[in-house]
Amino acid sequence: MKMSRCGGGYIYSIPMSEIEYVGYFPGNNKCETVNSAYSRLAKERGRAPDFLFNAELFDFNTRAAASDVVAGGVVHRLTEGYGIAFPGNKKAVFSYKNFVGAKDYVGAYPVLVRNGKSEISIPAGLGGVRGRTAIGVGNDKFHVGLVPDSAGVSMQTLRTAFRSTGVTDAINLDGGGSTQYYTPTGKYFSGRRVRGFIAVWIKGDFRKVKVRTSLNIRSGPGITNKRVGKLYNGDVVKILEEKLGWCRIASGWVSSLYLKK
Repeated sequence: MKMSRCGGGYIYSIPMSEIEYVGYFPGNNKCETVNSAYSRLAKERGRAPDFLFNAELFDFNTRAAASDVVAGGVVHRLTEGYGIAFPGNKKAVFSYKNFVGAKDYVGAYPVLVRNGKSEISIPAGLGGVRGRTAIGVGNDKFHVGLVPDSAGVSMQTLRTAFRSTGVTDAINLDGGGSTQYYTPTGKYFSGRRVRGFIAVWIKGDFRKVKVRTSLNIRSGPGITNKRVGKLYNGDVVKILEEKLGWCRIASGWVSSLYLKK
């Protein structure tokens, strides 16, 4: 996976071959915070997603979808045009009105890049410097752009950043205060309850924590490094690197003695 800077956020370029599962998940009770959805999906699917972020626009009063969504084969809204579909929940493809027949599909608001070229029109209300959530495809990769509202970018900057990654097609999703996410490199929580999320599980080395009480997460591989968090018995973590009896996870380093496959 490659990361490219985009203002105060990143565009993550995930090879399709590394995707274990990708799909759209409606929020619980029509709207849900990203923290709640992260915990819920971790329980429902056995481990937390590697990426989880907000998806479609929605009406704040009725909670109805304001941009296209197909979830689990059920059409919530399908009127706008182009979007990203997840055929078999194993990959992402650019599609017109979900003509590929995927069970999960999220429409654009608006299209950022099509056939390698920038789209021109920007809907009213999307100008200025704001948080951004966007996804795209190209070079057999799924590209995820996440920029927190606290360090936003313009739509033009977002498009330029996406094109530099080699995307052929990319779409904008809900942004501003709705942008919130979990990634392998960090998280951003706006506090807003949103209508739905896109989640990605990546193939890799996952291990379960086996301890009586808790396991310290440290800033580096060794007990002299600063404690930056804790894990608890039964937690499942993805191993990003291993050396000298220590494993690096998304939030730091832990002793490999207490991690079981």
